[in-house]
Amino acid sequence: MWEFAWISNAGSPRRRASPPTEQQLGIAALAIDEDIRGLSIKEFAARTNVSVASVHRFCKKLGLEGFKDLKVELIRLATEAGNRRDVDINFPFDATSTPAQVMERMEGLYQTTLTETQELLDPTQLDHAAKLIANARQVDIYTGSHNLYPAGMFRDRLLSAGKSATCHDSVEAQVRTALASDSDRAAIVISYSGLAPNLKKILPILSSQHVPVIVIGTPYCARIHPGFAAYLTVSDHESMTHRITQFASHIAVQYVLDSLYSSYFAKDYARCAEFLERSFPYTRLPGLK
Repeated sequence: MWEFAWISNAGSPRRRASPPTEQQLGIAALAIDEDIRGLSIKEFAARTNVSVASVHRFCKKLGLEGFKDLKVELIRLATEAGNRRDVDINFPFDATSTPAQVMERMEGLYQTTLTETQELLDPTQLDHAAKLIANARQVDIYTGSHNLYPAGMFRDRLLSAGKSATCHDSVEAQVRTALASDSDRAAIVISYSGLAPNLKKILPILSSQHVPVIVIGTPYCARIHPGFAAYLTVSDHESMTHRITQFASHIAVQYVLDSLYSSYFAKDYARCAEFLERSFPYTRLPGLK
């Protein structure tokens, strides 16, 4: 990742020539710390007495995509220096860890992952994705591997609210579903990295069929698959290969899917709740009154 330490030390040999505006922004950003969470880029610029354009240039100089990434990194620094546990996302425990230590470190992993994903997840994009689902005749979910489990749960939740939905585990079934789709449907594509093999077949078909696509993945996934209807971005600090298992990516994807379902349900609350209530006599467990 990028380095932030230089901005609090104007005399550092490596960064001695940094322009005054960048030094001003860096020092102010560190001072604002975790309070940056609730600021827009305009509010941040006003608070640091610079222009919005200067904030954009500052973010680019640090190798960041934009202000949202800056907020994520500042939250990360606050997490590491503050009260939250500093956790290795990929190896949160070791052979000497006790059950109590495992619990504590998993709590830290959850906190870090959820905070970072919340900062990356754009409410405007979430709202747009929820509208696409609300307007769709059917929602088709395309994913694979471990993401099939939260995706299947999301499909079942849509069904419980009266929205027709599919989530096939085989690539062949996914391809046939995509070929049978049109603009009246909505597609949800879940891929943490954006490198899932099925995407090479599925995404071109969905584009040719004019299906609005909601992409759930890391910022890298969004960059290599541009031009789709909505992007719901998750924390990207889990290694693709060097890890115990998919702890962080699972948590991040589940959080996004829960937020998406809840946003969709809230848009048509009365109808969804009525359908849910009407289904209870048929779906409750035997013996329950």
